[in-house]
Amino acid sequence: MDIKIIKELTKLMRENDLVEMEVESEDLKVKLRKGGHDVTVAPVVQHHAAPVQAAAAPAAPAAAAPAVDEFAGCKQIISPIPGTVYLKPNPDTPNFVSVGAQIDEGKVVCLIEAMKVFNEIKAEAGIKGTIRKVLVQDGQAVEYGTVLFLVG
Repeated sequence: MDIKIIKELTKLMRENDLVEMEVESEDLKVKLRKGGHDVTVAPVVQHHAAPVQAAAAPAAPAAAAPAVDEFAGCKQIISPIPGTVYLKPNPDTPNFVSVGAQIDEGKVVCLIEAMKVFNEIKAEAGIKGTIRKVLVQDGQAVEYGTVLFLVG
């Protein structure tokens, strides 16, 4: 399985605000679910191509609409790798950033542990401003493409 295919599918999900996507071909079946922990990749026994199916994101309740507008125009800091998020350098210290903190390009915002290696996650080029929302919890498992922070 080519990792580039998975990256392209997650990019497609992100760009179209999809929560779940299932793709089938002659020899492969991939099911991706945003926010969930289960990813299924299985060989398909059938020898005919099946259509690509994508589940649309569920409609947000009317009461939640103002919250969406509150963060409109915010830039996203996205997980570049799957792993476990740590919001502080060690348990006895404060978080790298919190809501209201000012950040610039290159600022470490969290750590993601993947395969026993702690990777610093930094604000990418063009990300500068105030942390508006922290979308993950300390110790939470995340996937590639998970939105970690909103910056306004």
